[in-house]
Order: sequence, then structure tokens, then C-alpha cells
Amino acid sequence: MTASTDFPRGPLHHEVNPHHQHDHTDDTNIKINMDTQNESQATKIPLRIAILLNSYRSPHISSIRDSYTRCFSSLTESPTCRFEAKPSFFYPADNFYCCPQGPHNDRDGCNGSESDASLSSDCSNELRGSDSESDGPGTKARARARSSRMKEFLPDPAEFDLIVIGGGNADPRKRHAWILRVHEFIRQTRKEWPRKKMVGVCWGHQTLGMVVGGGEVGEMGRPELGVTDSKLTPAGLRFFNDQKPPSSPAGGREKKRSSLRLHQHHRRQLVSTPPNFHQLLANNECLLSDDNSVLTFQGHPEKDAKAAKLKIRDAARWWGWDLNDQKVVEEVKELMEREHDGDWVWERVLEWAWEGVQEEGEWEWKL
Repeated sequence: MTASTDFPRGPLHHEVNPHHQHDHTDDTNIKINMDTQNESQATKIPLRIAILLNSYRSPHISSIRDSYTRCFSSLTESPTCRFEAKPSFFYPADNFYCCPQGPHNDRDGCNGSESDASLSSDCSNELRGSDSESDGPGTKARARARSSRMKEFLPDPAEFDLIVIGGGNADPRKRHAWILRVHEFIRQTRKEWPRKKMVGVCWGHQTLGMVVGGGEVGEMGRPELGVTDSKLTPAGLRFFNDQKPPSSPAGGREKKRSSLRLHQHHRRQLVSTPPNFHQLLANNECLLSDDNSVLTFQGHPEKDAKAAKLKIRDAARWWGWDLNDQKVVEEVKELMEREHDGDWVWERVLEWAWEGVQEEGEWEWKL
């Protein structure tokens, strides 16, 4: 698969460690900072992370990607984190459509929208293909072509240490073709790579809860927006506070938590705990599978205030707040500018991912 750094529309399949523009006004300081960063990174453990961004034709997709990049860059530079995150980004929602032509992208001339019948129909038969004689060889050939093309838009689990099913802007219960393909990817990965660590974020949390755990997703009475505080369960207290990295001279992180503060942006939730998962945060806001291979968050540990403010108008759409009132706008901004534990959470997640990478698995955390 060829990496690209084009804007994530149309021909873009995925990006590996995209570069971003920065201010060159002080080249000397930049060089010093880069030298320091390189020296720090030289002693860190590299982790290859595949991140699926599941927002269909979102104008904010690049900003969503950038929030992950900022988060992981901060961790790489942190003296307390022993990992260098190496993210690659995939865009299944924007690169796969259910259409008589099979999966393709904008460069192939598809002008469909989410309201089109080609996207809103039940496409499960299209994904599976058919072996019936009435379909004829042409249908079989198209099914094989679809299967081949779909592999371009999703990661090869063999190439990554951690797979992140990120947020999205569609109902995860819908049967759009790209959603079904992500579901199929999850099932295939679980079957062929049962110890491969997977993380779900928001849409990914709900999707993994449904696909892996058989959980139910429902609408919320009041959607959540901004940084909220969620209480850790007894299992969550152990998972997030008791981890002691084998290379840590201090025997683990000093700061302990009784709750986690994370950015929220959702109007659906898992209404019950899937039978093969444990709650790490109250109200099913963080889950860990029985086999310790799937970890999910309803909140966004990767998100910061800059990314959150892109969706400030959802306060009007979801809560009916009057954003023409500057005082109301400031109140919403305050919700999004609160301190959060995102980096702290990701540091623990990377430790958890590394447990799965180690051959012997002697440091694997158990409930």
C-alpha cells in the first residue's frame, strides 16, 4: 500500500506519520528542540499504531487526525512515557462506497452522498458476494474485485502493534457498506489475530461493543459535549493505577486517579455492559474485554480544546443553546478548555498495547 500525504479526500487511502507545517521564524530554537527530541526518542520503544478515522466526508477530518498527532507527539516528548508512537491513518468512510461499480473513491467519479440509496441500502449481500448460478460470472468477478479493493482502505494487522477504531459521524447501527466493512474487519482481526490489541474511541467504543460484545447502542436523553469527569470502577482503579512498567525504576506512575476527565462528543451510548466486557469507568464509558485484547472509551483521550471547539455549534443543535449570545459561547468554550487526562490515559494504553507485543506476555495485566 502506498502512503500519501494528500488531503484526505478522494485518492487518499491512508497516511503514515503525516508532516505538518510549522513556524520557521526561529530555526535555531527549532533545531535545538529537534535535537533534544531525537535524543529522547532514541531510547524509547516504537509502537506502530493503525488509526481508523470513521467520519464520512467530514470537513474536520484533517483536524481530527492532527489531534491524534499532537497527542502522540506530546507523549513521545514526555519523560514519563517510554514509547514512541508511530501512527498511520486510514479513512474507510471516505474511500469505500456501496455502488453498482463496487468500492471506489471520488477520483473514480462517484458523486453519491450519504442520502443516496447506494449508501443507505442494506449492502450485506454486496459485501459477501454470491455464489448462486443465477448471478452469473460477472457478479462473481465484481465480488472478487470488491474484496481486493476493500483491502486497500484498511490496515494489515500484521503490520501494527495496536489498532484504534476511532470516532465517526454516522450511527454505528446503520448498514452502510463502509460500516459493514469495518465490522467485518474487526471480526476478521479478532479471528485471525486474537491477541492483537484494539482500542475503540467514541464511535469505535460503540462499534466494538456491538461487534465484539453483542452490546446495544441507544440514543441519549442529553448528549455530552466538553470535558466531563467519570468515576473509575474497582476494576478501573486497578487497571489505570496499579500498572508497574518493568523498566520503571520508580515502580510505576506516582499520580493515581479515582476518576478520569475526558473530552466527550456523542449523542449515543452503550446502554448496557456487553456480557464479555468489564466496566473500567461507570456507565459503560470505558470497557475492557475478558481476554484483555479490546479496550474502549466513550470519551476522546486524543482530543484537545483546539479540536473540540470545531464542533462548538453542536451545543445549539443538541442542547438548544443560543450561540448568538457571547456569554453562552464562552460557557461552551469553558467546557472544552477544562483540564483533561487524555495524555495520561494514552500513556497507560500504550503500556497495555506493549504487553500484547511482548513474546512471553509475563507482564500482561489481569483482572
